[in-house]
Amino acid sequence: MFAIDSQKYDKDDLRLLFDQMGNMEPYRNPEGKRYAICLKHVFELLGAVIYLRKRGGSVLLMHADTPFETAREIARKGECSYLLFENWETAVAVSVSSIPYEPSILQFSSGSTGAPTLISRSWKLVDQEIEHYNRLFDETPYEQPVILVPVSHSFGLITGTLASWARGVQPTIVQDKNPKFALHMIKSTKDPIVYTVPYIYNVLDALGIGKVGCHKVVISGSPPSEALLNRMKVQTNEVWQQYGCTEIGCISVSKHPFSHTDVGKPLGHLEISIRPDDHEEEDWKGEILVTCDGDFKDIATKDLGRLDIETGNLQLYGRLDDLINVSGLKVIPSEVEMVIGRMPGIRETVVVKTEHKIWGEAIRAIVVATPSIEAQDVRSWCMHQLPAFKVPSVIEIVAEIPKMPSGKISRKLLQEQERF
Repeated sequence: MFAIDSQKYDKDDLRLLFDQMGNMEPYRNPEGKRYAICLKHVFELLGAVIYLRKRGGSVLLMHADTPFETAREIARKGECSYLLFENWETAVAVSVSSIPYEPSILQFSSGSTGAPTLISRSWKLVDQEIEHYNRLFDETPYEQPVILVPVSHSFGLITGTLASWARGVQPTIVQDKNPKFALHMIKSTKDPIVYTVPYIYNVLDALGIGKVGCHKVVISGSPPSEALLNRMKVQTNEVWQQYGCTEIGCISVSKHPFSHTDVGKPLGHLEISIRPDDHEEEDWKGEILVTCDGDFKDIATKDLGRLDIETGNLQLYGRLDDLINVSGLKVIPSEVEMVIGRMPGIRETVVVKTEHKIWGEAIRAIVVATPSIEAQDVRSWCMHQLPAFKVPSVIEIVAEIPKMPSGKISRKLLQEQERF
């Protein structure tokens, strides 16, 4: 049914776990209740999700490394009846709800651009997402998924694991954090379709010396650099880049993206439109709006995008909150990142807004580079490649750029760290 690292599990293993759960009071009547899940082992996490989903329960997922007090507070804010912490047998009572909740998957938004908010998606909507996502596999339904991202996140759980089961294939979920082991699992799998984020692929690329061995790679979470995307195209038969948000799940997928901003066409049950930005200097860019079948209400993603006139593909430029207002002129961080990323010797870069005493907002570039590169070198490169107002006023050379457990970069966190 699935494998975790080198250990395989089948329906009998799950049936035994379900029988044990049914003997404990917290699991006996889950219908209408919410359960916060913070479990160390992937088998127990997936088992809890399947058990509760089949019995009308809701699950609030959080990363396995979340400390107990933090996890309990998250469970309380999510109005959960129980917190499953570290192992499935530890079910801590949190609150008692007087109303039954619609069976759903719950997640707090990442908080990368603001305070996290609780998002609820019914299991019916999740099934709809999986159905339309799997239509992308009509020609290749039996590729073997290797999942390198946490299954406590929608990317790994829904489009990675649950969608694989719906196609009748056995996913391999890599829990071992050693990248050499992940590389071994990829190379030992026939026709692997690897679910990962650009940061992890970059690490594997360095370890594998340009020979990761993927048949197909699916990336999400954050766009790759132009250089990394080009390497991925050379090293794999096919690259998919998918785009989504907590409120909707997977929104669109680009097969063979022609640029790092290309996130393709929407899934069949979704429609995309663009709300024009009167202040955007370039035509056709604006906030990405998404409409689901049977729902006439637009969901505002707070992402900046554009629909390509020729291909119909969605181009994603980042969060609206990330735009930098330099003396009244809007700067999209990804545009500056792309230019810096082309400079020889640059390994990674992220651009965020910073404060300036005179004109308010300014551009700050955080760069990982080879030892020979200095900040002035990056500035000179940008001055020859960008308009003056898009050249970063602050350039920091660092050994590593901090990331969240999902592998994503939080611009909000980087901006907050600068203040202290």
